[in-house]
Amino acid sequence: MRLAVPVTKPTKVTKLNKPSSLVELHAKEFSLDLKVQRQLNEDRAAAMAADFKPHALGLLTASKRADGHIYVLDGSHRVSAARQASYDGLLATRLFTDLTLEEEAGLFLSLNSTRAVQAIDRFKVRVTQGEPAATSINKVLRAYGLHVDWANNDSLNTISAISTLEKIYAGAGVREKGAYPELVDKVIRTLHRTYGEKNDRTVYSRVMMEGLGILIATFNNKIDFERLEFVLQGQTPRQIAAQTRAMRDAKIEKNGTLGSAAALVIHRHYNNRYKSKLPEFHEVEPKNASYHKDRLEVDNMQYVNQSTIEDAMEKEHAHV
Repeated sequence: MRLAVPVTKPTKVTKLNKPSSLVELHAKEFSLDLKVQRQLNEDRAAAMAADFKPHALGLLTASKRADGHIYVLDGSHRVSAARQASYDGLLATRLFTDLTLEEEAGLFLSLNSTRAVQAIDRFKVRVTQGEPAATSINKVLRAYGLHVDWANNDSLNTISAISTLEKIYAGAGVREKGAYPELVDKVIRTLHRTYGEKNDRTVYSRVMMEGLGILIATFNNKIDFERLEFVLQGQTPRQIAAQTRAMRDAKIEKNGTLGSAAALVIHRHYNNRYKSKLPEFHEVEPKNASYHKDRLEVDNMQYVNQSTIEDAMEKEHAHV
């Protein structure tokens, strides 16, 4: 009896054919470039420095550029901790030379593919690497004077909801991925034209962007964008966010997302006292097999109490 020989899948080996060597360097010799590295978490570095263990640092990875400077690609928090702890010993390092900026970015992403690198940091490095999705999104943002970065209450022209942008780029859960490449531009253009050039972070929040993304991806050419901008001008982003929470809390379709609730709120403002109304969401043929799984049904039969929802929205509107 012949035994069956198990079939193994061929493995893929991708080599970085650039010279490298194992060296030992002082912490003061390293530089940091955020185009190929995450934002430093000061609290994390301080915690490491408070109980610094040189023997447990492992191997750092760095790149020596043509200008002679050495940029850390993996180990920035360990380097910062060593500096804060005034550690003057040597750090074991795999040092690459002759890397392009794109290769540095790719190496950082490979080294951190299973680690908790924040989406914003990964996005910025992916732009440096030239990754198509990140590059396309970044090109749209730059056209409107915007950029991806960490935001606070005083931040202007900054978007931190990168996961939402990625979702919109992939069709907002409505279209198949790649079927609506201009969707990010339509969402950002609508917000930019509605609220002007100088915007706080509420304008480009998850609620506003995802809600518009779902609405535009669903109704597309049925939308009069001048009408859409007009009705949005009558609401601040904070008011729409409050109405969205009221809609969600009314428990219309328990699996509804915050974005789908925002889409429904904007949809209602658009149709209010307007002759050329958009159809209801449930009347539109789904563009994506998962469309019904993460959207709100707007059939009145789905409402627990329609007047309760409207009252909640009006109260939120009055107090915002």
